[in-house]
Amino acid sequence: MMDQTPAQPATAEEATVSPRADFWSAWVWIALGLAILVISLKMDRLERFQASIYTAPGLVPGLLGIAIAFMGAILMFRAVRGGALQTRPPRRLVLRDHWRLIFSLGLSLVYALVIVASALPFWLVTAVYIATFVIVFQYAERRAAGQVPRGIAIAVVHGLLAGWAIQYIFEELFLVRLP
Repeated sequence: MMDQTPAQPATAEEATVSPRADFWSAWVWIALGLAILVISLKMDRLERFQASIYTAPGLVPGLLGIAIAFMGAILMFRAVRGGALQTRPPRRLVLRDHWRLIFSLGLSLVYALVIVASALPFWLVTAVYIATFVIVFQYAERRAAGQVPRGIAIAVVHGLLAGWAIQYIFEELFLVRLP
C-alpha cells in the first residue's frame, strides 16, 4: 500500500509551490497538450503530393502535444502524492506574490504588439524582450551580489545574441519570414 504522507520538498523554492496549484496547473497542461494533438491530427497531411506520414506538417506538433499532456500527467501524479487532494482552508490570493506571472504576461503582450505594430527589426525587439526578462528576474540576485552593472551587460549580450540567432535560424535555415 502507498504511503499517504506528503512528499518532502527537495529545495526551499519547491517548498513554496502548492501541490494544489500544481494539481490545477496539471489539468491545464493536459488540456493544452490534448488540444495541440487534436489540432495537429486535423492538419493537412499533404497526401495529394504523395508525402509520407513522417513529413506531414502535424507530426511534430502532435508529438509535442503528447509530450505536454504526458508531462502534465506526471505533474498531476506528483501533486496528488504531495497532498493536493487533502482539504485545507482556502488561501487568500495576493497579487504581489504573483508579480513574476503578471510581469511575464504583460511583457509578452507588449512584445507581441510591438512586433505586429512597429517597423522595428525582429531581432532588435526580441533582443530587448530577452534582455528585459533576464534583467528583471535576476535583479535581486545581482543586487545582493553587487553585480548589477555586470548582470545588465550580460543580459544585453545574451539578448542580442539570442535575437540574432533566432532570426538567423528561422529565416535562413527554416526559410520562415519573420515580421
